[in-house]
Amino acid sequence: MANILFLSHRIPYPPNKGDKIRSWNFLKRLAEEHTVHLGCFVDLKDDRQYEAFLKERMETTCFQHTAPFQQKLLSLRGLLKGQCLTENAYPHKRLRSYVKDLIEGGSVDLIFLFSAATASLLPSRLTIPVVCDFVDVDSEKWRAYAETASWPMSWVYRREAEKLNQFEKSVYGTSQRSVFVSEDEATLFSALHGGGLKEISGIPNGVDFKQFDASQHEGKAQPKNIVFTGAMDYLPNIEAVEWFCRDMWPLIRAEHPDAVFTIGGGPVPARVKRLSANPNVTVLGFVENMAEVLAAAAVCVAPMKTARGIQNKILEAMAMSKPVVTTVLGNEGINAEHGEHLYVAGSPKEFATGVSALLDGPEAAKKVGASGHGFVKANFSWSRSYQDLSSVINEALR
Repeated sequence: MANILFLSHRIPYPPNKGDKIRSWNFLKRLAEEHTVHLGCFVDLKDDRQYEAFLKERMETTCFQHTAPFQQKLLSLRGLLKGQCLTENAYPHKRLRSYVKDLIEGGSVDLIFLFSAATASLLPSRLTIPVVCDFVDVDSEKWRAYAETASWPMSWVYRREAEKLNQFEKSVYGTSQRSVFVSEDEATLFSALHGGGLKEISGIPNGVDFKQFDASQHEGKAQPKNIVFTGAMDYLPNIEAVEWFCRDMWPLIRAEHPDAVFTIGGGPVPARVKRLSANPNVTVLGFVENMAEVLAAAAVCVAPMKTARGIQNKILEAMAMSKPVVTTVLGNEGINAEHGEHLYVAGSPKEFATGVSALLDGPEAAKKVGASGHGFVKANFSWSRSYQDLSSVINEALR
């Protein structure tokens, strides 16, 4: 048993969005085997109610409250300091003091960083081993944003990609071990920095098969219901549903005028709300139980134009035995086989054709859904992922 300081850029509970699903599943398992101190930022007022839940389960906790607008203002310091915006987007004083006191008090054997952004909380001189879960190569996400944005945001995004790339390399340099959400991401990170990087590995997300259990929702599928799920304030998800409604939806409705497109997840910005003006498009907003939304789907879609890491929305849909249509980027990190586990489309026309084929062929859709379920069950288990993480931590502690 070790004393672990777990630092996260966002409160890990509740596990209701991509990064929090991963951080919570790792945190709760670490707390079962080790003494864990938790320091994190809380960026939504609604999440403050869960601080007491985490206090009961951790040795000590420190919560730094912030807000999205405050983070945007703070990030501008990066422009003045010649640093990335990500590094400067958080108020550091309280958490830095918490980290300093724990280290000086001899209460920490290892520091676990969830997101490279939390590295700015560490003292400049450190003898304690560090494990960083970068999750994604975030700098590449900003590079992708720059390719489609108009000036001046294209300049801002390109600059962030370059500066964050440098920051990520420095965090790698201070960490004994570095982890990414897939081998694809780990390989990409290594390649961006000359290749051959050591002490780096991919540990995939898992799925909560108790929550996403199709047997608990039998008979709830609606024959023409096409579903997209995700955090709808996240730009890649916004772009995905906009693209689907603009370029795929008219093609699908030409073949299936009674089809319905359901968007589940919140918060819902104005750009997403406006999509409900399209025929047969429903925007649900925040959903208490995403498994129920997926259970009602005939087909699940993930038309990702920008994607990093692993798409939990795809894993969860496949766990529910739903046929999925996605893009090449959506399948990265999952690497399921096109035509067997899911459908991968290279153009809007191919995407619409794939969806229509599944709507027209319920037996084929059922077969793909069953095959996808088996694939996810065999390859994306939280218990297996934690075993890999535990090995990484034990190696760093030696």
